[in-house]
Amino acid sequence: MKHRVYLLIISLVVLACGSGKTAASPEQIQKLQRLVDAKDFEIISDMAYPQNTSAMSALQNSGLIQPGSNVNQINLIGNVNYLKIQGDSIFAELPYFGERQMNADYNGSDSSISIANVLQNYTVDTDEKEGSITVNFNAKTQRELLRFNIILYPNFKSSMFLNGPTRQPIRYTGRVNAL
Repeated sequence: MKHRVYLLIISLVVLACGSGKTAASPEQIQKLQRLVDAKDFEIISDMAYPQNTSAMSALQNSGLIQPGSNVNQINLIGNVNYLKIQGDSIFAELPYFGERQMNADYNGSDSSISIANVLQNYTVDTDEKEGSITVNFNAKTQRELLRFNIILYPNFKSSMFLNGPTRQPIRYTGRVNAL
């Protein structure tokens, strides 16, 4: 009886460790590659991950963060957010959570990330082993030049890193779709 319990525990551990990653099919990888090559896709984010700073911690303690979120992870479901790549153009409306260093309007009208402009330095790299695609580019808002690093996975999930000279970095996760 004792041996059966040990055997059961070992087999469960082996199964749990082996089931964490599934390989992408060649069809999934090709579909994602065609989407990126056409430069005609949209990313809708469901979570934002701002940098945890002392100011963000103070915000957490104030009770202003919506239920189900905290300063490290903010739920975006129900909020307007998108990033569209159409040819050489980018259109984006992304909520921003984090610290600004300077260059903000007094009326607070530029607190989100709003872009309707031309892509700059657009590059695409493919990870053959994982099947993921990394898209890097710069895009200019009205006041700053932002650097985007987007990782697209064959299951059409996305991870987007955003960095700018006047904002703390932020990461968004979501899904990529064809336009």
